[in-house]
Amino acid sequence: MLAYVFSHRPADGVDVAKYEDSLRRFHVALSSAAPSGFINSSTFRTGDGYSDWYMVESSAALDVLNAAAVSGARTAAHNAAAGMAAGGAGKLFNLQSGDYFAGIGFEVRFAKPAGMSYVDLYARLQAWSSAPEVSLWRRMMVLGPPPEFSLVTPSEVTLPADMSAEVLRREPI
Repeated sequence: MLAYVFSHRPADGVDVAKYEDSLRRFHVALSSAAPSGFINSSTFRTGDGYSDWYMVESSAALDVLNAAAVSGARTAAHNAAAGMAAGGAGKLFNLQSGDYFAGIGFEVRFAKPAGMSYVDLYARLQAWSSAPEVSLWRRMMVLGPPPEFSLVTPSEVTLPADMSAEVLRREPI
């Protein structure tokens, strides 16, 4: 399973309630005529912005999702949300462990410590990543800005300092 994650915020002067409503309408429109390979999508309030998580079966589904998101019955809903947004950056994640969790919780964004192997990192994270409703995501092929990892968890966690973690409260809108 892959997740395309698009982080954004409302433009200055945009009413937050209207912004969130436009995001909800877009995700409903997308799911009502789901493109091939699309699993689901959700928007989360994270820190001072928002993150849209688009779950897809494979990278082949990304082309289909990209075209479907802005066409047909979804055009108006997409354009309404996009017209109120400022900034934005996308990232492609691969699920490393756990199951996708779409509830209220936390998104812990962090970097692999310099010089540490991925095998050692995954072993070090085992205490957190093996817990129920926790998923560990790794950015693919440097597609998107740092940091490289995201741990999605229903409860707040504190990772070791050398991982430079940013802990964001995550709430579905």
